[in-house]
Amino acid sequence: MISYYKKNDIGVIEFNDPDSEMNLLSKENFKQLGAIIDSIATNKVELRALFFISKKQNIFIAGADIKELAAMRTEKEVRSFCQNGQRLFRKIASLKMPTFTIVDGACVGGGMELALSCDHVLATTNKRVKIGLPEVKLGISPGFGGPHRLREKIGSKKANSLMDKGELVSAKEAKELGIIDKIIPESRKDDYEGLSKLPGQLRKLPFGQLTKLTRSEVEEREIKLVIDKIFKKPAQNALSSYLLVDKYKGRVLLNPPLKRCSVIGAGTMGRGIAYLISLRTGSLVDITDTGKDILKKASSHVKSVYRNAVTKGILCNSEARSCFKKINFGDPLSRDTDIVIESITEDVLKKKILFGQIEKSLRKDCIIATNTSCIPIEEISKSLRNAERLIGMHFFNPAYKMKLVEVIPTRFTSKEVLDSTIGFLRSLKRIPLVVKDSPGFLVNRMVLPYLNKALFMLKKGFKAEEIENAMLDFGMPMGPLRLLEEIGHDVAYKASKILEDSFGSRMNVRGRTSNIKCSRPNLEQRLLQPIRREAELCLKEGIVDSREVIDLALLLGIGFPRSRRIWEI
Repeated sequence: MISYYKKNDIGVIEFNDPDSEMNLLSKENFKQLGAIIDSIATNKVELRALFFISKKQNIFIAGADIKELAAMRTEKEVRSFCQNGQRLFRKIASLKMPTFTIVDGACVGGGMELALSCDHVLATTNKRVKIGLPEVKLGISPGFGGPHRLREKIGSKKANSLMDKGELVSAKEAKELGIIDKIIPESRKDDYEGLSKLPGQLRKLPFGQLTKLTRSEVEEREIKLVIDKIFKKPAQNALSSYLLVDKYKGRVLLNPPLKRCSVIGAGTMGRGIAYLISLRTGSLVDITDTGKDILKKASSHVKSVYRNAVTKGILCNSEARSCFKKINFGDPLSRDTDIVIESITEDVLKKKILFGQIEKSLRKDCIIATNTSCIPIEEISKSLRNAERLIGMHFFNPAYKMKLVEVIPTRFTSKEVLDSTIGFLRSLKRIPLVVKDSPGFLVNRMVLPYLNKALFMLKKGFKAEEIENAMLDFGMPMGPLRLLEEIGHDVAYKASKILEDSFGSRMNVRGRTSNIKCSRPNLEQRLLQPIRREAELCLKEGIVDSREVIDLALLLGIGFPRSRRIWEI
């Protein structure tokens, strides 16, 4: 929803979409904004200034509506959409009164293009301010006139670099680039009277400073670029990826909420899970471990993560302190615990012994979850008298950053436990993906053979840099060898052995000895082939029931590029 009101002789246009976490430039919002701008332009009572603001916290405008972009099927639709945006932003740029955008959060894509059509772009000191034109990451390009306005404002070289990389920059970086005219304290963002009188602000340069083309020719070129890209496979894949994530987020939270949680194991995963629960819920968290030193390290680590959140402006000091106080380090399991999450070493015998010991001290309705990454859940359940309350809950590292969580029910897991687990994870703002109980589940089943292939190729004479660059060029956030370092060689080896014991030689952690000489383009396919092979087998075996679930798992589990699909390899 877009509203317009006046404060004395200053106009304010406020964005606040009640049906979305973000403000988007949908067709309906374009229509609303256009009507407001037409009314202002034709009003005989002239405004002294016009401000564009957002009522949403940490968001100005997050760009166009992805659902609408993905639904476009003809060049005519795309052309009309771009022309409407260009026409509207031209009207804003030609208004007689000074125009201001106040950026107090994310201002990306079409949001930035709107801001650039104003005379003055102001940003607050809010550390969540991010500005940029990331359309390249969707496989498309900006189409509302932003590219030529950005080039006119900061120069072609800097503008092209920013758009080619699709990077988002902070308020300070945007000020240094010349995108932001002034950074103001957050406390002044509503001071329209004072901000309208800020000294040293100049109207933007007239069109044509950097090109001999007419405005209509430049805008037509931008439209043709969008049309040329949007119907191609990379853009279609990237757009559908955003819709896929949104589809699986879910909106239903746990009712009633879990009031007390226990995490057993204070290592890397356990402390990350404890931090996440304390951050996202009102639940108390008990984290236990056999070693006092490990608990001390866990406490120090969680403190440092909270300090970092304060530094980045994600939390204020009081919020961080309040969240940290919810965690009890070293307390024994409480009878009031609603869910226990085990995160000890990847050893089936140790897990069985642990569950056999703790079951009798827990309430009968307490959920017991294991964070195992590879061990079949049903095997672990043999140690329990009441196996219906056991479920797999596989977080990815770091748990507080990675959105995906594999949920693995067994044949005995009750529907109530499964539903409560999904609700609990959604309350943590995670995306739960239910998969069939099988060694390695889904993501590790596909990824570990990929890592083994990289090691095998390294052993056969390929350079580490060559292997890493092949996957970086493909679009992965990191190469397989660095990913292996992040996971840890010992952890990966144990997991691979579990898979090898279950699936045989194709999971061989020592690698095969066949001749694999290949060209650079072939190197990419060689590395990815194990992922595709296991993806197809997972579908055949019913680990999951559709390709889109695998697409989502690869996207959120290992950062598979949005513009690619494993089925196209």
